[in-house]
Formats: sequence, C-alpha cells, structure tokens
Amino acid sequence: MTARDIAFVLRCSGAGTLAYALASILGLEHPVWASISGVIVSQEELDQTKNATFWRLAGTIVGILVSVTAGSLTASTELSVAMQMGLSIALCAAIVRRWPDLKVAMWTAPVLFFARDPNVSLLTIGYWRGSEVVLGGLTGAALHFVSARLIFNLENRTPKRDA
Repeated sequence: MTARDIAFVLRCSGAGTLAYALASILGLEHPVWASISGVIVSQEELDQTKNATFWRLAGTIVGILVSVTAGSLTASTELSVAMQMGLSIALCAAIVRRWPDLKVAMWTAPVLFFARDPNVSLLTIGYWRGSEVVLGGLTGAALHFVSARLIFNLENRTPKRDA
C-alpha cells in the first residue's frame, strides 16, 4: 500500500467517524446522514472531492427546496405522503434531466418525507437533514484537503545533505 492508499482509507474512515461525532455533539437529529455524506464526498483526487461536495450539497439543497415547497403546497389536500413524495421526486427528476449532477435531489425527497415526525414541519425536517448533509460533506472535503496537503509536503520534502 502506498501513502496515497493509506490516506484514502484513513480519510474515508475519518470523514464518516468525525462527521458523525460532530453531528452528535451538535445535537443533530440523525447524525448518520452526516456520516454518509462525509464518506460520499470522499473521492480519490482532491478535485473529484471538491466536485462531489459541491454537487452533493447543491443536490441536497434543491431536493429540500422542492420537497418543502411541494409538501407545503399539497399539505391541505387529500394527497398521501407517498403522493407528495412522488410529486417531489418527479419535480426533482425534471431538474435532474437538465443538470444530471443534481441527482441526489431525487433521493432527498424520500429521506425528508419518510424520516418525518408528523408533529414536525417539513421545513424543520429539511433544515435538520440539510444541516447533517452539509456538515458531513464539508467534513469529508476538509479531511481530504488536509490529507492532500500532508501528502504533498511528505512527497516534496527534500532530504538535507550534510555539509
């Protein structure tokens, strides 16, 4: 195993663990989403991690906005939660047809609708899930940046010669 292989393994494990711990400390409702996001954004190359982080966060925000809007507009109707969720997924899918990298928006809707306590507003649920995902994504990206810097410094350290 190379230093880059070890760094990848440690970075992924660290991102999932640290994101979960931070979300727990902050009292977020489902810290597992922070952990999942920390691992999802952790890619092989730093540019890939930056890209994955951007689209993960953007897709989550789009999914939350669409789901909260659709859920709020249909709350007083006879539509079941499944129908509200289906409408949200359909709207997100239409957006994803134009911007495929936002595909996480489509699975944000089921997460919001089915992890919901009926006594808590969809807006509040969206805020909590969004907070968890943003925390996890930024944690994963930060660990990658730090590890990339450390590896760069290790690889470019020149041995000192005795005079």
